[in-house]
Amino acid sequence: MPRPCLAALVALSLALGPAATHAQTPAETTTAPPGEPAAKPETTRARPDSRLAILSLTLSGSDDLSLAARLLTHLKQGLARGAFAVVDPAEVERHAPGGCSEPRCLAALRRDSKANFVLRSVVTVDDRDYLVRLELLAAEDGSVLASSEERCDLCGLAEVGALMEAQGALLRRKLEDLVQGPPRLAITSTPPGALVLVDSKLVGLTPTEQTLLEGQHVVQVRLDGYVTDERRVELVPGVRERLEVPLRREPKVARFRAAGWASLFVGIPAAAAGVTLLALDGRPYTRQCSGDDIDRAGQCRYLYNTDWGGGIALAAGAALITAGVMLLLRTRDRPQSRRPRAFLGPTGVTLVGRF
Repeated sequence: MPRPCLAALVALSLALGPAATHAQTPAETTTAPPGEPAAKPETTRARPDSRLAILSLTLSGSDDLSLAARLLTHLKQGLARGAFAVVDPAEVERHAPGGCSEPRCLAALRRDSKANFVLRSVVTVDDRDYLVRLELLAAEDGSVLASSEERCDLCGLAEVGALMEAQGALLRRKLEDLVQGPPRLAITSTPPGALVLVDSKLVGLTPTEQTLLEGQHVVQVRLDGYVTDERRVELVPGVRERLEVPLRREPKVARFRAAGWASLFVGIPAAAAGVTLLALDGRPYTRQCSGDDIDRAGQCRYLYNTDWGGGIALAAGAALITAGVMLLLRTRDRPQSRRPRAFLGPTGVTLVGRF
């Protein structure tokens, strides 16, 4: 029985990343707060100014031209409907008959066909063993942007065709990243300094910006004393999405802050009343300082006696003000800490911070 061939291009996935000379500036969208419809991301799909020239397939170890044509057809099927235009095969063959490997040939191909990228494929056949090698070249200078080498031992033609198609599909996605740029997610929170987890993996502290894979992701924003906020975002290649998270205080913390403000609102007037009463103590009560109420020395017999009341009010007010200030300080919005913090995640203990 033939063994199943590996369809995943690990080397291509690792080697091929966004190219600075070809990547576009991502579009930007903002995720709406919960309960509001999110704005539809704007992204460019097909770009006629990004063109891929597919060179004729080189078949080593076999003279079967029909096999080369079939494998190349499978490769093109995997590349179909990408965010780039494929140069007409007849035009490629006219400018680069039988392939193209020299820088001068690539420069001529780029000039004549306006190709930005060149795909070169080589299939080595040894009985029923196949070795497929793909190289993605920059047409500008012939540099290798990515390469992949995949074996398929004891395979039939259907399996080799499926392998070529899978390679083409993966290459299509990587080319879209080159053309459009990968998705980016910028996350801010109020207050800042919150832990950010994307798909249960810690990525940093707010504010932060991350390059992620396209598709749906679960974002959690955590901060001590605040309710954890969880959002689902859909990322699209070429789009920079912003996620603004206003964190809500935990109910217990909110009650403490309310108690702190109440203590201040009561304590400040009480302290002011105590100071006023102490200032009035021993002064004449002017409303009853006339006639017989004035002694021979000209002083009123009725004086304010408010020392005890003033002292109690001042002490109570001072205590309430102190308690209120302490509660507000303990529940205040702390500035972003620069000290590293330990976090227990699904993969173990993680140390995070800004250095």
